Amino acid sequence: MFIDENNPLYEDLLVREYLDFIADLRGMSGKERKQNTDRTVEEAGLKEVYHRPIHELSKGYHQRVGLAAAIIHRPSILILDEPTDGLDPNQKDIVRQLIREVSKNKAIILSSHILEEAEEICDRVIVIAEGRIVTDRLVSELLDSRGRLSTAFKQLTSPQTFAGGDNL
Repeated sequence: MFIDENNPLYEDLLVREYLDFIADLRGMSGKERKQNTDRTVEEAGLKEVYHRPIHELSKGYHQRVGLAAAIIHRPSILILDEPTDGLDPNQKDIVRQLIREVSKNKAIILSSHILEEAEEICDRVIVIAEGRIVTDRLVSELLDSRGRLSTAFKQLTSPQTFAGGDNL
């Protein structure tokens, strides 16, 4: 399942209606549907907005509704594109925690140019520059003395080192 940074949703629907719609699209029914919906609403922290129209929700809740729609059927792989883009620090923390929880049971591919995001969420980083993979390493291997990925990223993508690949 893929979630785009803009997270298009049917804004006139209630959160409940939207998740029901997604469950219908996924062919979910009966006990599985109820269990997955209840679990997803809990995981995504949507209880307090479950009966509200999506257009009334903050961007943070929009992201959570989109993530809930992506995980309601329990896919084995989840692809996220800039999942916290435009969120305030509190919302970022909530969405990142949700991603960490979800990642315990499935593979998540996170596409982001926000290195802080990768530091916070990812175990492994693949840096792509000019259409080529320049490194594929554990985050812990790439962190500098201050615990930041930015130094490694700059080195890996600079014109001097880019031509030679991963020189870290």
